[in-house]
Amino acid sequence: MTQDLRSYLELVKSKMAEEFVAISKEVDPAYEITAIAAKVEREVKRRPILLFKKVKGSRFPVLTNLHAGRSRLALAMNVAPEAMQAGYLKAMEKPLKPKIVAKGPVQEVVFKESRINLYDLPQIIHHEGDAGPYLTAAISFARSPDGDIWNCAYNRLMIQGRDRTSIHLTLAKHLWEFYCAAEAKKEPLPVAFAIGVHPAIALGALAIGSIDEDERGVMGALLGEPLELVRCETSDLLVPAHAEMVIEAEILPDERTAEGPFGEFTGYSLGERQREVVKVRAITHRKEPLFQDINVGHLDHMLLSTVPIEANLYRAVRAMVPSVKAVRVPAPFTCYIAIEQRITGQAKNAMLAALGGDLYMKRVVVVDHDVDIFNDRAVNWAMATRCQPDRDIAIITNARGSDLDPSTQEDGYTAKWGVDATAKPSLAAYVPRHRVPAAVWKRIDLKNFLS
Repeated sequence: MTQDLRSYLELVKSKMAEEFVAISKEVDPAYEITAIAAKVEREVKRRPILLFKKVKGSRFPVLTNLHAGRSRLALAMNVAPEAMQAGYLKAMEKPLKPKIVAKGPVQEVVFKESRINLYDLPQIIHHEGDAGPYLTAAISFARSPDGDIWNCAYNRLMIQGRDRTSIHLTLAKHLWEFYCAAEAKKEPLPVAFAIGVHPAIALGALAIGSIDEDERGVMGALLGEPLELVRCETSDLLVPAHAEMVIEAEILPDERTAEGPFGEFTGYSLGERQREVVKVRAITHRKEPLFQDINVGHLDHMLLSTVPIEANLYRAVRAMVPSVKAVRVPAPFTCYIAIEQRITGQAKNAMLAALGGDLYMKRVVVVDHDVDIFNDRAVNWAMATRCQPDRDIAIITNARGSDLDPSTQEDGYTAKWGVDATAKPSLAAYVPRHRVPAAVWKRIDLKNFLS
């Protein structure tokens, strides 16, 4: 399998040509890119990859909406859409060690020192109220200051100057831990950001595991071959050799700057915060690179993150309840779980496993395996008929959650709750489901009645 974004785009165009649209008319990076993607989805009922060839104020074409289709993500993983979760779990369980190469296309063009200028990039403003242009498709590659533990993640970057950005580090997550360790030594943390990668690499970056699990191995397993990495120009960090662009940088110690507001995946525009500062040391890219953007809060963003989150939660719940059947993330901070409950209490165990398996999880509903968790009406039916609030709702206070949750009074300091909407063994009346006799269902041919 090829590891570059361009080869993947050619694959999409050859197998599902209607999923790729190139726009030649010049667009303004302030709001218009987001507006066009959103209007195509809402009014035309399509979610194609969009390539904007001419972007006002920049020589770089912009690619967006890359991840806004499950069939396209499945194509990137080389699996059928219905096999995506199983394929992702396999990649997490059998990662492939990355391969270091001497050189790669991402370093065909190199800018250092006075030649660095982030204002040459498309200055994309996504939503009304955003404080300025943001880089939303930047995948961070970093190594712990005290060892050889690697971490990859998505981090939003607000352009603050020619060679400076702010960075949103999720509190208590792995890159934040790396930075705290470096800052305690009064040292900067080297970090590199890859922009414009094969979707399998993007999916792998969102793998959630323990701090010593290497997302780069998951990327390789999803690609079907070891991820090829090249050493940075200004540090010993390793980055994808076939990315469109890499920003080599460091996060400065003891320095903060105002960042935000920014419209996030929650659907809210969170206000200004003091964030860490990134100093850019080099920008490398392919000749005539594609600049990738992610429409945060839209399907481009939601589908990309949902696949890894669901797989991770399935793995976490399976460790506690082996009879788990399905996991779904239907909304921010929310998880539905279907289990075949064999003994009393397993629903609550599943609930706790999910809440502990992902820092962002705040709301968990557990149902029986006869409930289709991909049908919201069915889940609500189970909550209404198999749950008593005083008995079946658990509330956990004073926990860490997402610092992007607008309902918290203190960033990331939250309460969590779970609902046991499973049939209780002592309530036999709940167990039988009314249904048409199987023989009648089988013999009915709708063509005889609806013709």
